[in-house]
Amino acid sequence: MLRSLVPIVCAAALAAQTQPPPGAGKAPAGKPAAELDPAREFFAKGELVDFEITLGPAQQQRLREKPREYVTATVRADRKETWPSIGIKIKGSAGSFQNLDERPGFTLHLGKFGGTARFHGLQRFHLNNGAQDESRLCEWLGNEIFTAAGHPAPRVAHARVRLDGRDLGLYVLREAYDRQFLLRTFGNVHGNLYDGGFCQDLDADLEKDAGDGPDDHADLRRLRELCRGFDTERITRYEQAVDAEAMIDFCALEAMLGHWDGYGYNRNNFRLWIPAAPGRARFLPHGMDQLLGDADASILRHPHAMVASALMQVPAWRKRYRERLKQLLPLFLPNKLVPKVKALAGKLRKELHALDPGTAEDFDDAVQDLVQRIEARYRNLQDQVKAPEPKPQQFPAGRPLALKTWRPAAETEHLELGKKGFQGVQTFLIASTGRGEQPLVGSFRASLLLGKGRYRLSGLARCEKVEAPPPNEDGSPTGGARLAVDDARSERLFGDQNWKQLDCEFEVTEFQREVELRLELRAMQGRAWFRCDTLRIEKLPE
Repeated sequence: MLRSLVPIVCAAALAAQTQPPPGAGKAPAGKPAAELDPAREFFAKGELVDFEITLGPAQQQRLREKPREYVTATVRADRKETWPSIGIKIKGSAGSFQNLDERPGFTLHLGKFGGTARFHGLQRFHLNNGAQDESRLCEWLGNEIFTAAGHPAPRVAHARVRLDGRDLGLYVLREAYDRQFLLRTFGNVHGNLYDGGFCQDLDADLEKDAGDGPDDHADLRRLRELCRGFDTERITRYEQAVDAEAMIDFCALEAMLGHWDGYGYNRNNFRLWIPAAPGRARFLPHGMDQLLGDADASILRHPHAMVASALMQVPAWRKRYRERLKQLLPLFLPNKLVPKVKALAGKLRKELHALDPGTAEDFDDAVQDLVQRIEARYRNLQDQVKAPEPKPQQFPAGRPLALKTWRPAAETEHLELGKKGFQGVQTFLIASTGRGEQPLVGSFRASLLLGKGRYRLSGLARCEKVEAPPPNEDGSPTGGARLAVDDARSERLFGDQNWKQLDCEFEVTEFQREVELRLELRAMQGRAWFRCDTLRIEKLPE
């Protein structure tokens, strides 16, 4: 059995700096801890759970055909407790999804088809396959850091999983975002807990996970309206609707952990709790299986995501963000984190060695890599917290700026993105590898910090066999190959078109804002090329 590592405990001076931000939920008066949080003892012990999952042939076939839909299964835990007819489905997005005959991740819902069974008080939980984290420790590490900073995060343990007699090995067991999580962290369910989905911001109608608030998305619409341009009145309303101190910490922790696939920089992997008035919205971390991948990842970049970006437009909040970076830095001390990582890894290794010595050796290498990343990241953070504020991009003598650094971003499957030679020139290619039932979306992206003013993004593009997605309700076209900056769009290209100049004009109304420039294809199928040597941005005259 594994014992959980105790939460990070900092010195008294640090504790005063990392107190939970204002607005954290409190337990209802008179509720005993065991009733409010029946899983507390389980996660405190950190037991490695042995799960045996049994599916019938019909359920196996259904999961192959519709992996996102629940089927019934029999699950046995630690060779003792057995639950018949519980709900199970396959989970995971583009990087971690694997089908039933590989090493799939699972969501288990003990009450999906009725019954009152619970696993240490949990009705629903996840078994993550660790496809993007060979150490299986990143989710745990992210939880430790967020919790030490006083910010809610799902708790993590580990499990060994067998599926129909096939040993799938070591999994990450993670607490679900559900009604029980809300009661544990905020003390009530009066509001809406939203799932951020895949690469979506608040301008999408997010799916509701839990809460007893109305299902009309009115709270989402009010929140995103507050983020469109700031004046004194809007700042006041924003602060009434969003826990600004908690949002500052959330942004700082995502950035310091190098959580590139989180809310701030990728509009992905998050949950949003919007309580009933007069409560204030809180963002919660999710999908923390790729942390600390880039030791040099900037913590000073302005985030792109709507609510985080709006926060950073206010100089006083930006100043507070810089203060919190310094105050949170001791949570990343290697001499605090590394012994805890090695202690937990040593216990997990014993289980892996019993399964396969070769797997245990690979695990050792992954843990050592994580340790090195922790050490390298801390050295870099020490420098960044002292660095001056980034300056907006300058345009000497009004000359355009050539854009050379772009990163690929596939928002759906069945896409190829790469830098390719075409007709003697270098291009960025976005191409479908099949026809989708839903629109395929891919882009190349670049970010710039720009001062107040009007700008134009331009470049040459061409396309072949680009099939438009279904039109809007008013008959207007959607998708196509185009340039985009935030909500601004260029002309759209469909079908077969030779090289054509595209222009996208937009305005920065704040004193400065980091904008995301996109070369984008949104279509049922097709290919689009964007010519590298023509991509540029210019500041337009006042």
